Amino acid sequence: MGDTEQENEPDSKKPKLQSTEQPVRCKYFVQRKKRYCKMTVGTGKQYCGEHEPIGNATEAPTSDRIPCPLDPKHTISAAKLEKHLKICNARPPADPKPYIVPGINCTSDAEDQSPASTEAGSGVKLSDIPPDQLTALIAKINLLYDGSIEPLLKEQSPRHSILAEQLTMEEYGPQTLKHLTQSSALLGLLEQYEFLKHDTAFVEFGAGKGQVAYWLARIVETQLQNCKVLLVDRASHRHKKDNKIETREIVQRVRADIADLVLQKVNLLETSKRIVGIGKHLCGSATDLALRCLVRSSKDEGSFRAKGCLFALCCHHRCEWRTFAGKPFLLANGIDRTDFECIVRMVSWAVCGTGRSRERQEIGPDDSSKQDRCGLTRSERELIGRKCKRILDAARLNYMEQNGYEAQLRYYVTSEITPE
Repeated sequence: MGDTEQENEPDSKKPKLQSTEQPVRCKYFVQRKKRYCKMTVGTGKQYCGEHEPIGNATEAPTSDRIPCPLDPKHTISAAKLEKHLKICNARPPADPKPYIVPGINCTSDAEDQSPASTEAGSGVKLSDIPPDQLTALIAKINLLYDGSIEPLLKEQSPRHSILAEQLTMEEYGPQTLKHLTQSSALLGLLEQYEFLKHDTAFVEFGAGKGQVAYWLARIVETQLQNCKVLLVDRASHRHKKDNKIETREIVQRVRADIADLVLQKVNLLETSKRIVGIGKHLCGSATDLALRCLVRSSKDEGSFRAKGCLFALCCHHRCEWRTFAGKPFLLANGIDRTDFECIVRMVSWAVCGTGRSRERQEIGPDDSSKQDRCGLTRSERELIGRKCKRILDAARLNYMEQNGYEAQLRYYVTSEITPE
């Protein structure tokens, strides 16, 4: 009878067997992360839905997945194409914003728009360039840098009092302190250059999670009057710092590509007498787009004037000839597009160290005196890389000067904080 009662016992009360088998993981190797995909796969499959091989023209596909028509960086099920197109994050907005004009900041009005000037980069590797041609370009870089660019470089690394307490927090790790130090230095420079004034709209380009804008809003709340803070980023980030700004009417976040942004049409800026741009991590061409965005906002009839900007420069290897703001300066100094393509590859010499992985670098022999095919040691390559960066920056300074601004190039933090 006991057995019968046990058999009739509800399933919820029966003890359940625990499976000891681990879920099967996707076998796709993610090159960017240097590891295998961690997604689980279906029964009898080796890959997750995202990484299921699509096949090619000579073999039958192993699944019904196809590249997304809106963004080929991800794949979708062909059977669910119609549904996916309605919810894909890459779909165009249903109600276009008035401040979005596609490609408006990509080039200046006076720049050549011929196909030869707008086509994609050559993609030639430095290793494919003959040594004598590379050596000639390096000589040109040294001559330009030593003659007119080196005197522009000065150190100016202030700190703003709003972050004084934060920088003494012992519980913060080195990564957090690095970002706080950079933010404090940028805000300190805004103060020294007298940009922190009443009736100003501050625009953080490439805002990310909005750390700089958050502390800038704290300054606005406690020290300034009739000021606004606008955050611009093309991506949507989680855990945004600007969500913690208490005075909500002074802040606005705009999701837009800087290439398409018309500042004077953003609602928050309509009553502002002047604007100041700031950027802590504007990778490569994003800096050029932001500079052109500010200059264009000042030129349009009836609009406010951009008082100035303060950008921390980085990732020069991501600069593009089509969008680069300083082309006239480079061309005037004998640097054409071919030279430019080489320079944006050589800038990585300044920060790549040995060029090896951290693991190999720690256990490998010291090769600091080893010469490359152009006869350069590692330290000499790093110096050339830094000179390439500064030449690109000087070209941007020239662009701003040609548009009526007084431009300066400063070291705002030490290389121990960031190699950039």
